[in-house]
Amino acid sequence: MPKLVLKEGSRPPWVGLAAAVWVQFAAGNSSNFPLFSPSLKSVLGFTQQQITMLGVAGDIGESVGILPGIVCNKLPPWIVLSVGALACFLGYGVVWLAVTQTVQNLPYWVLWIALLVGANSSAWFGTAVLVTNMRNFP
Repeated sequence: MPKLVLKEGSRPPWVGLAAAVWVQFAAGNSSNFPLFSPSLKSVLGFTQQQITMLGVAGDIGESVGILPGIVCNKLPPWIVLSVGALACFLGYGVVWLAVTQTVQNLPYWVLWIALLVGANSSAWFGTAVLVTNMRNFP
C-alpha cells in the first residue's frame, strides 16, 4: 500500500469533513420555523393562513440552490459560506427585529422575503460543504 504524502501546509480531507459537519449543524436554521411560528402568530397577530405562507417562503428559499451551485464553481468555498452567513443574518435578523418589535409595522411581504432569504442560507451552506467534500474525496 503506497504511503500517503501530504503537501506542506495542506490538511487531510477528514479535517474538511469534520468542519462540514459543524457547518451543517449550524445551517439547520430553516427547520426551526415550527419553533418560532407561534411567536409570529401571537406577537404580530398573523392568521394561520399567513403563517402557512411564511412557511412556504422558507420552503422555497431552502429549495432554491441553483445560484449557490453556480457560484461554488466560480469562487472559493469561503465566499459561498460568507454569502450564506450574510443571508442568514439578514433574513433571520429581520424576523427577529419584527418579533421583538424593535421595528414595528413591517409589511407582511418584507417578512416573507426575509424568511425566503434566511432559509436560502441553508442552500449556500449545504452547497459549500457538499462541493468541497466531493472535491476532497475523489
